[in-house]
Amino acid sequence: MKRWVWNSFWFVLVALVLYWAFKDIDFYEVYLILTYANLTYIGLAILVTGLTFFIWALRWTFVSGNLFKGDFWFLLNVLLAGAFFNSVTGGAGVGGEPFRAHFLAKRYKRNRTSMLAYVLADKFYQLVVLVVFAIFSIFFVFVFVNISNTLTYILEATLFFITLFLGAAIYIIVRRSNFSIGKFVKKLHFLRFFKKRFKNASEFEEFINKHSKLFMNVFKKSVKNRKIMFEAFFLSFIFWIFNYLAAYFLFLAFKMEVNFLVIIIVVTLGNLIGSFALVPGGVAITEVTMTLLFAAMGIDIAFAFIVSLLVRLIYY
Repeated sequence: MKRWVWNSFWFVLVALVLYWAFKDIDFYEVYLILTYANLTYIGLAILVTGLTFFIWALRWTFVSGNLFKGDFWFLLNVLLAGAFFNSVTGGAGVGGEPFRAHFLAKRYKRNRTSMLAYVLADKFYQLVVLVVFAIFSIFFVFVFVNISNTLTYILEATLFFITLFLGAAIYIIVRRSNFSIGKFVKKLHFLRFFKKRFKNASEFEEFINKHSKLFMNVFKKSVKNRKIMFEAFFLSFIFWIFNYLAAYFLFLAFKMEVNFLVIIIVVTLGNLIGSFALVPGGVAITEVTMTLLFAAMGIDIAFAFIVSLLVRLIYY
């Protein structure tokens, strides 16, 4: 399929989703609400959003051990650039992580595969904490919140993907080291991209096995150290709390008292569902999901829309 056809399809799909979600919103009411916003709380929302990146960079230094020690500001720059690439590529971090690994490899004169392992080991902790929040949030919504059939199906699909992620993560960590992933991946050698780079399927298999072994050695070293695990999980928890606080402060900016549990559930599911979307950075999908969930929790849809939009604009 030609690229312009694919892009047009997603543009039309996102436009229809936006129209369906926001057709009942009185945008003049939205304007009036914005005119009396408390700028102090908006400033706090911006501050805690910025702090999430400092927490993320700090966790990354712990996960990498002594390798990146004393290079915090460089890591923060690479992290911000990687976050940008994540925001302009479809899916959950398909652009930013290889980008971060590439510049780490250049900086420290290391193999890109091992650098990618450090990058993904760091993100592993962040995703595990998100998954814990997500499982709680999904079951809470199923039991206590009256939602549409469409949203029910989306959450069921999300729960399915979470189960796959957990199963794959457990398998990767505990599996035997002599497992040959190249035996399965070499079947893709018929693709033109791989044919240009490898003479035959055997050479492709050898390349995959060599780099996957290197990757797993570094990755396992990062995720099996108890001290690193404690520090990384703690900082990941703080990372997500700061994300939730951004939305909480925005509600306070409009003089709305919202239960913090509601914030956790909505922001968690909005980020998770947006990550599964193939549109760049989950744009529109995340905002729509958060708006609909806030509304389902009893929050006026105009306020739900404003907070959902501002949370994302501040991040961008």
